[in-house]
Amino acid sequence: MTKQISTALSDLFLSLFCLLACYDIFVKKENVFLIYGFILMGLASFAGVARFSGCDSVKDLHKSLSVHAGAVGLPWALLLFASIQLNQGAKLSLVSPGWDILVVLGMHVCTTQYENTRQMLIPATLIGLTYSAIINSNQNFLIAAGCLLLSGIIGATGKIGPVYRVDLFHFALCGAVYSLRSGLLSIV
Repeated sequence: MTKQISTALSDLFLSLFCLLACYDIFVKKENVFLIYGFILMGLASFAGVARFSGCDSVKDLHKSLSVHAGAVGLPWALLLFASIQLNQGAKLSLVSPGWDILVVLGMHVCTTQYENTRQMLIPATLIGLTYSAIINSNQNFLIAAGCLLLSGIIGATGKIGPVYRVDLFHFALCGAVYSLRSGLLSIV
């Protein structure tokens, strides 16, 4: 199987996992703010499906959405979860536009500093997920942290044997999304 096809398929799986998370959380919890991070990740992976299915015109869109989803996707879901834990969920709707503006400015104005900031968010997200697992006695958050850590270790370039790293990266993110979805549904 060529890289284009396998990457389109792994992006499709990630899109479907994000869609499932959005549907379940919105329908069962009626909380539109919780699905924002999953929507960003789903849009990025769907753009990847289009790109690797032969539509080269979405290459820049896919790249921008992927960077945006990496900085806002899972960290946003965790930030929202933390605000709900602190009974501040109603105030958080004001955070989204400000956070997005900072991310977009960071992407376009200072790429190197933005990348450093994005890399700092990953350990913070891992610590937050581990803390959530401990205080809520919920292994789903610990599994999500493990999957997120695994995706970072795998990376997105090169191959491991016959398998492309980007495909393994997408499948690890599928595990993180599903585990975070399950954790959020059991608590919120």
